[in-house]
Amino acid sequence: MALTIPLKRSEMKRLADFVKKEGVRAEVEFDGFIFRVAPDHPPARVDDSEESELDRELAEFDRKHGYS
Repeated sequence: MALTIPLKRSEMKRLADFVKKEGVRAEVEFDGFIFRVAPDHPPARVDDSEESELDRELAEFDRKHGYS
């Protein structure tokens, strides 16, 4: 059974690029069929070293000023 997807090739490409970049799954439903697009890799890991540095600075500030 051939299935015609009511999306242009450019729309499918844009959806696939978005899904891959954001690490999410997207679904498009039409005529009772669901077209799913999922990334083929895990989402990129976020570098949280800067946040950890800020947490250490805040903890040091709190100790210095008696907020602990």
